[in-house]
Amino acid sequence: MILSESETRNLAELKKDLEERISKAEKELNFLKTSLKLVDEALAKVSFKPASKLVERPEPEAPRIVAEPTMAVAPKVAMEPKPVKEAVPAPPPPAAEQAFPIKSKTGEDLGTMYIGKNYVRIVPRSDLAFSVRTPPFQSFFVDRVIGEMRRKDEMAADAGAKDPSSMIEYDIKVDGDTIREIAVRNVDEEARVRELRSSIRWTLERMLEKTLKT
Repeated sequence: MILSESETRNLAELKKDLEERISKAEKELNFLKTSLKLVDEALAKVSFKPASKLVERPEPEAPRIVAEPTMAVAPKVAMEPKPVKEAVPAPPPPAAEQAFPIKSKTGEDLGTMYIGKNYVRIVPRSDLAFSVRTPPFQSFFVDRVIGEMRRKDEMAADAGAKDPSSMIEYDIKVDGDTIREIAVRNVDEEARVRELRSSIRWTLERMLEKTLKT
């Protein structure tokens, strides 16, 4: 087998590296042997037991049973748990409302309009005794103003653009024929609030005029 000059040089370097590693390993082995000998000599001075016995864990002692003197023990009385009173949550505060007076062009008080979240309450002045039968309450305010808003909501609901449960609704509270309150729900647009406010003012003005003429 004929080796080239570079291969011969590589083998020589490998041999040198192996010899150095063997020498280091032998030195480390001698150091470990010496250390072990010193440890054995130190242990021999403090104990006659072999080192293998010193590292063994002692077996746990069996528990001792101590007889205690007999004593009379009073019977335990079962205590019934006291009922815990649950805190009653406070009722939620009423929704904030804004009150706006309804006045005629001459400044006469016709009632009050209360605006809350998505609803409107109209309370006419009680001593004027506005009747549901006096025009143009039914024909204009109910049928044309609120009725037109309702028709638009129905068309939007049919087209899928509005939730049917959010369509405008109203209730009229009366005492005999006298209007006590008009509640309009699902008023979710500012433009509708303004329209209701201006329409009820005009309606009550016309109703008052007709009442005074009779």
